[in-house]
Amino acid sequence: MIFIKIGTGQRTREQVIARISEVDNLIDSLFTTAMTSVQNGSIAEYEIDSGQSTSKVKYTTLSQVTEAISKYEKIRSLYENKLQSRVVRLMDSKNF
Repeated sequence: MIFIKIGTGQRTREQVIARISEVDNLIDSLFTTAMTSVQNGSIAEYEIDSGQSTSKVKYTTLSQVTEAISKYEKIRSLYENKLQSRVVRLMDSKNF
């Protein structure tokens, strides 16, 4: 049997928790953007400043905002799975 150690570059628990909080802040901002968009019926602009770069995103419809929220929630669940990974055990039908 051969064992090979592969460096995965995994983040520490604190780094993952920090990323989750960043994604939560983005989701909260998008919810605020969605509520403003519903109230005003206008185009909403969202700006992300990471310190290294600034990105501006324009949402013209409420569906675009809700799509962005669902995508960020998927990213959040991926980070949560890194904290508590799921394990699946596959068994043959004859092993019962």
